[in-house]
Amino acid sequence: MSKLSLIIVFVFACFFSKADIPVLEREVNLSFSNEPIAGVLERIKLQTGAVFSYQSNILNGGAPITAKFDRKSIREVLSVILPKNLIFKPKNSYIIIKERPLEKPAAKTELSGYVYDASTDKKLANVTIYDKTTLQSVTTDEYGYYSITLPTKNQCLTVNKENYQDTCLPLLQEGSITSFSISPIKNSRDSLWKKRIGDYSTKTNNLFKRFKGYVNTLNVRDTLDRNFQFSLMPFVGTNGLMSGNVYNRYSINLLGGYSRGNKLLEVGSVFNINKENMNGAQFAGMFNIVGDSVKGAQFAGFVNVTGRSIQGFQGSGFMNSNFGNVNGVTAAGFMNLNAKQVNGVTGAGFMNLNAGKLQGLAVAGFMNVCGDTLHGATVAGFMNINKASKRSIEGAGFMNVAKFAKDNFQVAGVINITHEGSSRLQISGFLNKTPMLTGIQIGMFNYCDSAKGIPIGFLSIVKHGLHQVEISSDEVFYSNVSVRTGVKEFYNILSYGIQPTGQNFWHLGYGLGTSFKLVNKWRSDINLSTHHVNSGGFYFGTSDLYKLYIGTEYKLAKKMSLAFGPTINLYVSDAIALEYEGTYSHVAPYAQYNHTTKDDFNLKGWIGGKIALRFF
Repeated sequence: MSKLSLIIVFVFACFFSKADIPVLEREVNLSFSNEPIAGVLERIKLQTGAVFSYQSNILNGGAPITAKFDRKSIREVLSVILPKNLIFKPKNSYIIIKERPLEKPAAKTELSGYVYDASTDKKLANVTIYDKTTLQSVTTDEYGYYSITLPTKNQCLTVNKENYQDTCLPLLQEGSITSFSISPIKNSRDSLWKKRIGDYSTKTNNLFKRFKGYVNTLNVRDTLDRNFQFSLMPFVGTNGLMSGNVYNRYSINLLGGYSRGNKLLEVGSVFNINKENMNGAQFAGMFNIVGDSVKGAQFAGFVNVTGRSIQGFQGSGFMNSNFGNVNGVTAAGFMNLNAKQVNGVTGAGFMNLNAGKLQGLAVAGFMNVCGDTLHGATVAGFMNINKASKRSIEGAGFMNVAKFAKDNFQVAGVINITHEGSSRLQISGFLNKTPMLTGIQIGMFNYCDSAKGIPIGFLSIVKHGLHQVEISSDEVFYSNVSVRTGVKEFYNILSYGIQPTGQNFWHLGYGLGTSFKLVNKWRSDINLSTHHVNSGGFYFGTSDLYKLYIGTEYKLAKKMSLAFGPTINLYVSDAIALEYEGTYSHVAPYAQYNHTTKDDFNLKGWIGGKIALRFF
């Protein structure tokens, strides 16, 4: 490629590069010494490509120009070199210069200019400039330029930018370019401010990153107050682009609104969003989001979200989500999600999920989960899961589970489980399990490591409780083996016995018993048991022996004792069964009571006795 071609390409690249920049923002780097205004404009044209349009006679009264401009925009240069009776405006690559029209004193003042970094002298974009009285605001564009119109009575504008010192800008003569510098802050004042409002406030604010007013929420640290706000949607309302920086007493949002906070009442047909706190009452057709705390009441048709604590009442048709402490009542049609401690009542149609402590009551149609300690009560249609439960009540249609408990109360339709600690009460339809029982267990199956209380059920196993094997003989079955399990105050008896002579009778038995100490090595037992008597194979007819045993036990050695005592026996059999006459009529060795009912059941009763050796 020839040198001429390279030069042409370079010239075109420079031309189109300048063409992309608005004509008033093109940079001027020129020095002038006693030059007429027309000559200055011509040199600016040659350097920047801007074309000036004006009547030649309007420049006649202008003084010669002596000045040096380094990295200044055409806008800034013109504001310096043109007489005050002239104004200019851009049109594509043209700049039209004309005389300022005669006007009556205006009720408003237009202020414009550039904002610079005091340490680097670079123009700053996204600087917020606003009036605290009217809340009118602008932000500097990508070239650091701003323009704002305000009432003439205003004396000062507030200038804010994230990580820069706040500045007050005095109002000067209308039409002049007011450029100024702001200084960055070296300490962490801004980071401390961000820490104060909290992570959830920041996350709430980030929902509006694509909105024009978002930059104001980052720049402005001052809290602004208004009695009333009406908004169509965020940043479209009476507080304008400053709505994210304002606390309102009353806020009415036609679709939805965004504010820094609310102090008394907020109503939105679709949603309400507060960056920080809400005090009072808040109503939304769909959702409420509060980045910090709520003191009062929240009502939403779908969901409420609070970044920190809530004190009061929270109600939603679907879900409440709180990332801080709750002091009060939360009610949701589907779920309550609470990240920290709850002091009060939380109720949901499906589930309550509490990551922190719960001091109060949780009621759910399906499940309650407490990730910390429960001090109170949880009631669920299906299941309660608690990390720890201290002297608390857990009621569920299916299951209660506690990782650790101290004297808790569990009532479930099927299963209660405590993995560590102690339980005062466990009642279930199938299984109860706890390390330490300090009260009562009632269920089909009960298990605990140790017991200071009493397990009551079909089968109770206490690891450090009663485990006895009994070998006994009585007047019907000469050889019997029984297992007694539970605690001495209440135990289960599983037994098997045979009569090796005659009809070869054998039995399977189950019973309940209690044992209490008499003196020294002596104890007394009271057992009530039932035994199904069979001959040969298992007999499916009526052949049941009921026994009441009241006896005495003497401890022979550390793990062996002798037991003996009388029994009261009642044997019931089917008198019209084929096997009765030849077999089951001979079960009773004798009868002190013999009666056949009108339903053909034969009852035989007698006084007997039992002697046994017990081990372990």
